[in-house]
Amino acid sequence: MILDQIVQVSVNRAEALSPGFDICGVTRGEGAGRKTISLLNAIRGAKDRNAVIAEMKPASPSRGHLRAITDPVSVSQDLIGGGCCALSVITEPEFFHGSINTIPAIREQTGVPILRKDFIVDLKQIEETRVAGADAVLLITAVLGDRLGEFVNAAKKAGLEPLVEVHDRQEVRTALDTDAQLIGINNRNLKTLKTDLSTTMRLAPMIKRADRTVIAESGVTWPCDVRTLRPFANGYLIGSSIMAAENPRRRLEGFVYA
Repeated sequence: MILDQIVQVSVNRAEALSPGFDICGVTRGEGAGRKTISLLNAIRGAKDRNAVIAEMKPASPSRGHLRAITDPVSVSQDLIGGGCCALSVITEPEFFHGSINTIPAIREQTGVPILRKDFIVDLKQIEETRVAGADAVLLITAVLGDRLGEFVNAAKKAGLEPLVEVHDRQEVRTALDTDAQLIGINNRNLKTLKTDLSTTMRLAPMIKRADRTVIAESGVTWPCDVRTLRPFANGYLIGSSIMAAENPRRRLEGFVYA
């Protein structure tokens, strides 16, 4: 199963993190006083547009190569110019061709929240995320299971906002047992890699009744998908459709102003 392979690679990466890890010249312990930018507030503050988290995503297991990100600053500024409320940076290197170094590379030029998207399996990766300069971190319920609460608490203690990802009702219940305010519904089944937008429609009411903020993830391909999901989601995390477009900024604008 592809998820098992990705998780094992993530475990190996986490184990290889040295006690004094250095990310683009930023060493462990530095940046602790840096003020983060709230992803939750950015989503809630998108009053005149759809709250889109635009993802810097070079590749994916389901679609292969999407876009070479040789100049991350230029790509990030293009997406911000397209109206996104936040950026998601995929840092998983083997299956998604991402890099943790992308975050510090764009941090100083980026005035919107940065979400680190990866398969977090070790608490050391929480501190790594903070050192790199991210404001929020993705935590996948299917990966963490009953350890989810521990990772949510660790993220908040580190000054990061956790975005907890779910795919079914049991995972929603697990997520709602934590203090996470941002719940992402992954329309992609991580076991089969198939997407179904109705996943958000089915699960969002449970999350909204708990007064949490809903982010629709995966499978948003056209502006009409945003309009379909608008009654259910507060925001949208979109990567492949933007990165694969000939003009990513223009494609993003279509989602933002749908």
